[in-house]
Amino acid sequence: MPTTPEQEKTRVAAARKAFIAEGFDLVADTYDEVNGEFFRATAARLVQHAGLRPGDRVLDLGCGRGAVLFAAAQAVGPDGYAAGLDLSPGMVQATGAEIASRALRNVVVRVGDAEDPGYPAASFEAVLAGLMLFITPDPEAALSAAHHILTPGGRFATSSFGTTDPRWSRPLDAALSFLDEPLPPSSPRQGARGGHPAFDSVESIGKLFESCGFTEVRTVTETTSEVLASGDAWWRSLWSTGRRAWLSRIPADRLPAAKAAALAELEALREGGELRRESELRYTVATRA
Repeated sequence: MPTTPEQEKTRVAAARKAFIAEGFDLVADTYDEVNGEFFRATAARLVQHAGLRPGDRVLDLGCGRGAVLFAAAQAVGPDGYAAGLDLSPGMVQATGAEIASRALRNVVVRVGDAEDPGYPAASFEAVLAGLMLFITPDPEAALSAAHHILTPGGRFATSSFGTTDPRWSRPLDAALSFLDEPLPPSSPRQGARGGHPAFDSVESIGKLFESCGFTEVRTVTETTSEVLASGDAWWRSLWSTGRRAWLSRIPADRLPAAKAAALAELEALREGGELRRESELRYTVATRA
């Protein structure tokens, strides 16, 4: 019996979420160690833009290893509350262990879906989504759910990647050319910068938020600069991100050649003796009317 378009959409979305969860499960133990400095810096900026206040209740969507979650908990203080939600059981387990080690009584984390967080209306003064909303299958559903659980006047704040130098995609593309088959449709690589096309421009971001009932939508663009220590350091970093789900599909006997091809492309980007990568980050804040 043929499936309906709606059934096919549901199937594709489920496959994509499973792919995302698998990728982040693979890197849960090293995610924060290898790339932690970048994540903590962007998390701090997101929390600042969100304007959290002492005593606020905050939900962090796609909390990962807790960069945004812990920054938010510090901002709201002991009278506030911070909850984290993530598709990856591995990430949740690792972050839960860190919450316990820090003896934080007002911070919790659980496995969950941003499109259906499972909280009643007006549960939070703020909902945050650090570098994750653009890879969700249906960001409109996630925003609508966040709108429902925010208090009137509550804020939604998210970060996403802006314009990037297309040359920096060449090293990864070189490695992935050694795959037996192309990346599956469930891989979150559609659209510019590997995400949903609604995040391709500041204007399209604004339209997305407004279509979900948000007002006072404001996006600020900032640029970060990073000098890579070496090609090997970059390769290790790559394997500690969600891209590991792609790289792990390269046959083992081709992996050395894939790495060599990737590093050759990376070296072509060296300028003045440095491998300097600049990233444009967009921070969007909106209000639930």
